[in-house]
Amino acid sequence: MNDNGIEGYREFLLRRDGEADLLNRRLANREDFFAELQANPVRSARPADRDQFLRNLRHRRPEPGLDPKMLFLLATAKLNQAERFGVGLGETYGRNSAADLPPERVYLELEEHYHTRLLAYVLDIFDLTFEVVPPPVVLRQFVKAGVFMPERLGFLFVGAAEMAGCVMFDELRRTGIELFADEPDVSERIERLYAEILIDEIGHVGYCASRCTRAERAVMRRLYPLIVRFFAYQTAEIGLLVDPARLRARLARPFDVAELTAGLRNETYLVAHP
Repeated sequence: MNDNGIEGYREFLLRRDGEADLLNRRLANREDFFAELQANPVRSARPADRDQFLRNLRHRRPEPGLDPKMLFLLATAKLNQAERFGVGLGETYGRNSAADLPPERVYLELEEHYHTRLLAYVLDIFDLTFEVVPPPVVLRQFVKAGVFMPERLGFLFVGAAEMAGCVMFDELRRTGIELFADEPDVSERIERLYAEILIDEIGHVGYCASRCTRAERAVMRRLYPLIVRFFAYQTAEIGLLVDPARLRARLARPFDVAELTAGLRNETYLVAHP
């Protein structure tokens, strides 16, 4: 874990992601990462039921009787749809494209793009294709509020949402490792893909926290458990996968970056603790 200020974060982003190409939505090192994945594909010996997956993908709640592995795949497909929607909306309105914005804003936006691709590779392990579906209407309004509110409030609001994202992605990462432990290659690939997202999200939390006052960071800490519960309610599969008592206990504790980074093999960076 590194935490020596915004200049160090910019160096970390360049080291981790490589050169940024906003026009083509590319980060050089991330493209190398995906090329390595394609050269070394991983496939489950038990592909998912495609019809069952597609039937439930656009439903607010899954049909009764789905096994935990299918619930995990549906949660993987659905969880990032709100973030994808928000990134697209921000791009449409040029939120991170102005020439006078600090360079890390370009990197953060492009990293969000790659999260969709990372989750698509999780589905690909099971012969499933990622499909874009609109997030639930209430979640869409939540995302719009984050995109269009004044920048000062936006860092607080987005920071709390990124904290919630850290917890959700970490819970699904751990769940996927456990569910597919009988296929070590599959379990390892799921861990690797989810870990890439988690490393980004931790960085985004630290960046947002660095742009907030002490009082605003206190609001972030108060707000994020509510957003976790909101995400879990809006993505019903998460509520069926994650033990409610365990999630409540986790949210009752302070936001713990050490817990999030335990076991991660790659470098992480936190500009400021929330």
